[in-house]
Amino acid sequence: MLKKIPNKNVASIISRYQLSDEAKALLTPELTPEAAIALLQEQELYNDVVQFIAHALPVVEAIGWASDAMDLRQADWTRQEVLAINAARNWLGQPNETLRIRASQLADRVGLECAPGWVAKAVFWSGTGSIVEPDLPAVMPPPFLYGHAAAAAITIAAAVPQWEHYQKFYQQVIELGIQIANGKGINSQEMPFAADNTTDNNTQGN
Repeated sequence: MLKKIPNKNVASIISRYQLSDEAKALLTPELTPEAAIALLQEQELYNDVVQFIAHALPVVEAIGWASDAMDLRQADWTRQEVLAINAARNWLGQPNETLRIRASQLADRVGLECAPGWVAKAVFWSGTGSIVEPDLPAVMPPPFLYGHAAAAAITIAAAVPQWEHYQKFYQQVIELGIQIANGKGINSQEMPFAADNTTDNNTQGN
């Protein structure tokens, strides 16, 4: 049994998100989480493995997994994107409302076309506070919306910026996800700025 995914079967997990047609054909409710992950891996359905783990892990571990995955593409992130990742890590280290709002602000700044934006937005959607303006009645996010964001961060990072190593990336990230599911701690230390990402990509050379 996975320490952080103690479910006896996957019935409740696969009800939390929309499965792909391929995953629907493979995953039956009585499967254990370990068996489901192994089955999807055998078929090289990497996106489906990511979706499953992201929606199976508890909120902190799911967001921490997505954040840790960003390390594999550290040299590709702009300064603003690193700040978004670090906003998530600051919240992971000390979850509070101020840091949750800060993460959302940085997610909005970099946008959701990039993986770091989704990592930071996962914090905002963590279920620990309202997702509307402070002067409005509180509205909580739908359950497991953080899992959607964590999975989006990983799947986008596998492809954007474009590169040839997406398959290896998926394999490494999935192994990390299994380790976290088995109790490995998550990283809340800030990502350093790489030498070549101190300026946003769209301003380099200007």
